[in-house]
Amino acid sequence: MRHNSDKSSFKAIKWLKVIAWVVGVALFLFVGLFFFTIWLQNRIERTVAEQSKGIYSLQLHGLETSPFLGSLSVDSLSLVPDYRRWQELSEQEQEVPRTLLGLRTGAIHLRKLSYTKALLKQEVQLDELEVQQPTLLLSVMRADTTSAPKPLHETAKGFLQGLAIGKINVRQAGLYYRDGTASDTLFSLPSFQLAVDDFRLDSASFMGEDRAYYGQRYRLAAADAGFLFSDGLYQLSTDSINVDTQAGNVLLQSMKIVPLADPAAMARAKGEAVTHQEAEAKLVSLEGVDFARHSRNNSIRVKYALLQTPSLVAFKDKQNFQDRGTKKLPHQLVQSIKTPFLIDSLDLQDGYIRYSELVPEAVERGHITFHHLNAGFSNLSNIQGQITRENPAIVTASTQVMDRARLEVIIRLPLLDPSGYHTLEGTIGEANLQLLNPMLIPTGFVRVESGHVNSGRFTVELNKSQANGTMRLLYSNLKLDLLTKGTGGEQSIGKEVLSLLANKVAIKESNPSPGEKPRQGTITVTRDPGKSVFSYWKDCLTSGFMSSMGLEGMAEQ
Repeated sequence: MRHNSDKSSFKAIKWLKVIAWVVGVALFLFVGLFFFTIWLQNRIERTVAEQSKGIYSLQLHGLETSPFLGSLSVDSLSLVPDYRRWQELSEQEQEVPRTLLGLRTGAIHLRKLSYTKALLKQEVQLDELEVQQPTLLLSVMRADTTSAPKPLHETAKGFLQGLAIGKINVRQAGLYYRDGTASDTLFSLPSFQLAVDDFRLDSASFMGEDRAYYGQRYRLAAADAGFLFSDGLYQLSTDSINVDTQAGNVLLQSMKIVPLADPAAMARAKGEAVTHQEAEAKLVSLEGVDFARHSRNNSIRVKYALLQTPSLVAFKDKQNFQDRGTKKLPHQLVQSIKTPFLIDSLDLQDGYIRYSELVPEAVERGHITFHHLNAGFSNLSNIQGQITRENPAIVTASTQVMDRARLEVIIRLPLLDPSGYHTLEGTIGEANLQLLNPMLIPTGFVRVESGHVNSGRFTVELNKSQANGTMRLLYSNLKLDLLTKGTGGEQSIGKEVLSLLANKVAIKESNPSPGEKPRQGTITVTRDPGKSVFSYWKDCLTSGFMSSMGLEGMAEQ
């Protein structure tokens, strides 16, 4: 019996030693992990401060580590830039970042992190990164004056070098972009989700044709984006944005451009008469976007773009403000864009435009509308060799003027031509000319008493200073009334006499005249550089109308 008791006591002591050893090892690991976590947190925060020369301060809250499982998490994180320190280093002509980042987050989880590489080689490699509720504030501290900025992998330092993450998931995020430390943000993305597959910050990933921005695929879903124009007078917004870099798609729902000042305030801010505009589109869709090419060389290539149900309402006050400066042709606008771009085709579906104008001595605005506007654009580009006179950008458009008269136009635009050369050709459908009175009476002080257009055809060659062409307008029973300015459509006795003389002597009542062949009018216009390209095109049509009516040289009057 005593022998069995001794044997049992020996086994119990043995198990007690094992348990004590396990508890000791566990306690050692726990204490070691505790101090390792403290050391790691201090190391990370200190490294950020050192490598940023004191510009950034990082604070980690609720850091938990598990080197054996390769996991790391924090309850929250804050990265705060020191703007005064940035200014101090900048004045010392030391190298400082052009843009500062402020960041606050909720929970962050890193999974399958290689602690050995991170600590010994300062290479961060992990399977997954998940960030909850981050808010990012980007402050542009100075303009980018470099002609060819270096890619990110060439400028990355410290633990960013060789960064590799299998999957990135950013949830319930907000992004804001501002100029310096201004209170207003230029761009805001208050709510978005972002997923990235296989991110690798190295040269091979940068050059990979199946990759964009170092990742295999980016998927962005955002709501309520806003962009403030540089002059502070307009804001662009959209209800939602969806981007998929692998599919090459961008989709914007309900995009709007809204003025932030009334017409008078906007004109005073610019010091001249300006067109006050409000625009929107139900849907903007881009397909075949080459994100990989953009990430490598900052060029934009789009196979197809669609603007669905766009509208534009515009007004210009010429009575209280004067036109100043020079307005650019499409050629000059395109040539001023430094980023190379090519849009193979763009469709504008079921659009609407209303333009109104208040001229000197008028008592009300004149207006014209374009309904059911459909247009196709092809070969829109600023790339040398892509655009020539033989291979121009082409616009084909059709619309209903004042929702009644059909107008079809083809515009050929060699956008890189230094002379601004381009051509217009089109047709005018059957219409009662009285439909133009809402524009003619308040702005031209002319009223169409009667007149019916059967058809019209025109062709024009234009450059930045002169336009010449022809128009054949077939019409009948044309009678005009000249109106007294400042009366809102009244006619003085003198104007009645002049109207009678004009209709009897100058204006040809029909084309063709009885017993004659149809006349062909000429289009001759000297461009006013202070007016927009749309005014230039309108002047060409007006010149053709006047010439067809026997009033050559009277388009300006």
